[in-house]
Amino acid sequence: MKKIIFGLGIVVAAAMAAKADFQPAFQEGENLTFAIRWGVITGGYATLGVPSIDLIGQEPAYHILSEARSTGVVETFYKVRDRNEAWMDTGSPRSLRYSKRISEGKYKVDQVVDLDHEARTFHMTEVRHDKNDAKEEKKGEIPSNVLDVLSSLYYIRSMPLEVGKSFTIDVHSGDKTWPLLVNVKKLEKIKVKAGKFLCYRVEPVLREPGIFISKGKKMEVWMTADARHMPVLMRSEIFIGHVSAELVKMQMPDARPAAQQMAGFMRARPKTL
Repeated sequence: MKKIIFGLGIVVAAAMAAKADFQPAFQEGENLTFAIRWGVITGGYATLGVPSIDLIGQEPAYHILSEARSTGVVETFYKVRDRNEAWMDTGSPRSLRYSKRISEGKYKVDQVVDLDHEARTFHMTEVRHDKNDAKEEKKGEIPSNVLDVLSSLYYIRSMPLEVGKSFTIDVHSGDKTWPLLVNVKKLEKIKVKAGKFLCYRVEPVLREPGIFISKGKKMEVWMTADARHMPVLMRSEIFIGHVSAELVKMQMPDARPAAQQMAGFMRARPKTL
């Protein structure tokens, strides 16, 4: 499961001008459910969604949530309970906060990273519960408009995809920032439990662990060839074979322009974090 954590932190970006004209392909209320499989064995389930728009300081942000848990025989020898969260600025695609609570076997860690784009700095706090609750804090510099591994997926979903194109983006993970390259390889028809889809197959080149994948391993993501660019299948190499995340259920909100989403947000009582 660790070989493929939901992040598809795998994604990309484009030029600064494109960031200024950011039009999200996703909406508040979207929720996708995936089955995690190793060959024919279903080892668990994961969800990927946008449950709310929250305030980080004074900035409205898409709250992106990914959760994964093991089931069946895998649960008996390698229990997984993972929760990854990101908050991406609604006005300009950049990460404001990223947190993860990872429990995989004996490995247990909580981490929160706050990103200050005005000062171009980050502040990371990490607690290792598997090491007597050892706490570590780090601070450092970040480039402008950096994204975390989870938000980057949602950014690439909102970019125009075309076979043969490549994208690069600065991605921050833990206390490091590194370039992420994503190649759009080809169009393919994909059948999963949730249905049949015409998809772009994209291959992210990771230099650090991402959502659902370890660094140095090949990963492929199939994203629908419509305006949503919804991920329906993810596949990652492991030491024996591969692990896949297959879409089994989707909850899609009624299509609303981003401006209408924000108007509704302003009328509601936003949660401040």
